[in-house]
Amino acid sequence: MSDQETVQTQPSLTTTEIMTIILGCEQTLRFVQASPNYQQIEASERFSTSNDLRLGDAIQTLVEVHEAIINIEFYSQV
Repeated sequence: MSDQETVQTQPSLTTTEIMTIILGCEQTLRFVQASPNYQQIEASERFSTSNDLRLGDAIQTLVEVHEAIINIEFYSQV
């Protein structure tokens, strides 16, 4: 196999595609978070993460990243 064949190209995403993926991940995580089964898991005293993070923290991170992209888009149009 030649070097050309083994080189993988990274996907090129538009800003709109990136925003759509982020929003989709956020909504998916909100769906999981609302699940009674997940709520039971997270409420367990045995549930722990290395930084005491919860699913809500991941959702909040995605919200903040989404807002940051909106700000960049806004200021680059001004």
